[in-house]
Amino acid sequence: MEHAYSILMFIFAGALFLYGLLMFATKSISLIPYNRRYSAKMSDEKLYVRQVGKIVMLVALSPAISAGVGLLPLGETVWPELVSLIAGMVLFLWIGTRMIRIAQ
Repeated sequence: MEHAYSILMFIFAGALFLYGLLMFATKSISLIPYNRRYSAKMSDEKLYVRQVGKIVMLVALSPAISAGVGLLPLGETVWPELVSLIAGMVLFLWIGTRMIRIAQ
């Protein structure tokens, strides 16, 4: 069970990616939780859902990268996995905030 973290993170990343892909493909606003309380004004709902789907798929890369780092023989420390997870999440969310401006 030394690779349990990597397995769980790959499963989580896959689930997030599939959710983002589903949003991107269907363009259904009902897939976004709390869709009645928008934090952003949108001109086109379908474009907004497509952008959110792209962002979710992008953010899914963070646990996937962390899982890949977890498979490397870096010893018993968990810091590389944790740093890659947090840094990847911050980076991909920053990129996502730039991407959502297209839909506004």
